[in-house]
Amino acid sequence: MTSDVSRWFELFRAFGQAPTPDSYAAVFHPDGEVADSGMATPTPASQVRGAIAHILKLMPDLSIDMKRYRARGKAVFVEAANSGTINGTRVGWDAVYRVHLKDGLVHRGRRFYDQATLFRALRPDIPWLPALPPSSDGVEAYADVVSNAPFRLPFAIGVAIETPDQRRALAPADLRNHLAGSPFEMTDWAGDDTLAFVEWRRGDLQGVDRLDLKDGAIVSMRRNFDTLGLLAQHDPSVTALRATLLSNASHGS
Repeated sequence: MTSDVSRWFELFRAFGQAPTPDSYAAVFHPDGEVADSGMATPTPASQVRGAIAHILKLMPDLSIDMKRYRARGKAVFVEAANSGTINGTRVGWDAVYRVHLKDGLVHRGRRFYDQATLFRALRPDIPWLPALPPSSDGVEAYADVVSNAPFRLPFAIGVAIETPDQRRALAPADLRNHLAGSPFEMTDWAGDDTLAFVEWRRGDLQGVDRLDLKDGAIVSMRRNFDTLGLLAQHDPSVTALRATLLSNASHGS
């Protein structure tokens, strides 16, 4: 991995350990921007200090543990475990941060995590999406689900797949019908023979699959995407919660 990526990751990790407006702004290129599910428009680098100050007001004890990353060209994917206290309730949530670097700093960035996980601390009545019935459809390889994936790796026997919308672990066969079974299109990726990240789009929904690899097979997988917009199809009122977290939240779903 390039020295630019390594230096940037250390800046990002330092921000996660002690979040401040200045430490957040330090990871961005002056022409950079960052997007999040539910934003009206991406936040430009000139406004990221105010955006993170907005979040720190909600969660003064925010902590982001940058666990692992992989890079390919200018693209970097970072897996992180986040935690903080909202409304007196301790919450934790997983995320993947995908950035494209320019001069060693964030030019284009996007966060992939489930906002509903955070907002249940404010509204415990937020429902879950309907449970997905177990399936026996034949899904042997990742490319059976994301057809333009950069590899055709098989799933190991007994692999468990975590998703933010289901309270049970999924099996590979369940992926055929997950999220209505619509086609998934890969838009970016990075990885090696032990860990890979695949960014995808399904209609308006965007997400990242994190894949742990061993001996040429997928041994664990986690899907990272926001369920709040999907829940809003059943209860539009939940989208108003986004203004709590996002300083430039969209008024739509």
